[in-house]
Amino acid sequence: MNKEYALLRLLGFLSAERPRSGEEIARELGCSRSAVWKQVEHLRSLGIGVNSMTGKGYWLSETLELLQADRIRAGIPEREAAYLNHLVICPELDSTNAEVFRRPLGEQHAVAFMAERQTAGRGRRGREWFSPLARNIYLSLGWRFETGIGELSALPLLLALAASRALAECGMRCHAIKWPNDLLIDGRKLGGCLVEIQGDASGPCNAALGIGLNVHMPAGTQGSAAIDQPWTEVAHFVPGISRNELAGKLIASLLTHLVRFERQGFEVFMDDWSARDALAGKTVDVVSPAGRVQGRANGVSKRGGLLVETSDGPRELHAGDVSLSV
Repeated sequence: MNKEYALLRLLGFLSAERPRSGEEIARELGCSRSAVWKQVEHLRSLGIGVNSMTGKGYWLSETLELLQADRIRAGIPEREAAYLNHLVICPELDSTNAEVFRRPLGEQHAVAFMAERQTAGRGRRGREWFSPLARNIYLSLGWRFETGIGELSALPLLLALAASRALAECGMRCHAIKWPNDLLIDGRKLGGCLVEIQGDASGPCNAALGIGLNVHMPAGTQGSAAIDQPWTEVAHFVPGISRNELAGKLIASLLTHLVRFERQGFEVFMDDWSARDALAGKTVDVVSPAGRVQGRANGVSKRGGLLVETSDGPRELHAGDVSLSV
């Protein structure tokens, strides 16, 4: 058993309900009490609150829910489950997207990877994604498209819509999407999507479709303070939210959206986008590869481009960082 699995076994054995003695833990895990102490210290270094008291043992400062493949699969309706080939839960990965591409090319389609922790999680444009242990959702789904890369420009928007639908099914309200793929509520970031594609311009292509959602962020711990924008978490709006339940709904929503997208394209989702569009009608400032564009956001095209009314006429942008002008 590697150290990551051993760490999760310890985390699963500890609870917030009652202390476990070092001797009891060592017996359960088949290791020395010294090894237990080292693992507890490692958990603490990763932001997990572990209380201890001589004569009583160790216990968690709060209840934590670990991901379980059987519970997640139970939350995926039979129709959607038929599209999913594999679901793999990993204790730790550098990146769930990278894990998709590490599989043989013929085994990447409809395979979902989730991790309890990422060590090199990334957002758009290479930004670091803070990925604490056993707190949030880090999910990537591999998918094979027969079309070329040029036909897939709306994929980031599609992922954001799928995540938005899953959140709504769990009781979230008032969340919106900032083009192309940031999930926001009250201007604070709730999650984001990262699409990476490998293949030929004319097809076929294999994509790693990544979604990260803040579910139970450990406020005040090392790392979260380094996030360079306001953020929030699902648990703040849906107390008691289950990560396993949310993961099941998220995978089901992704599969539904992807199958429909392959059959009908992005145009059929444009009304859904309009209902969640955080930029619609607002004055925006977009820094894109083509330069800086300022104007009024006017929805998206069927290719997923941001439509901006500028002083020089309408523009359609397919890449860029957006901020609201004041």
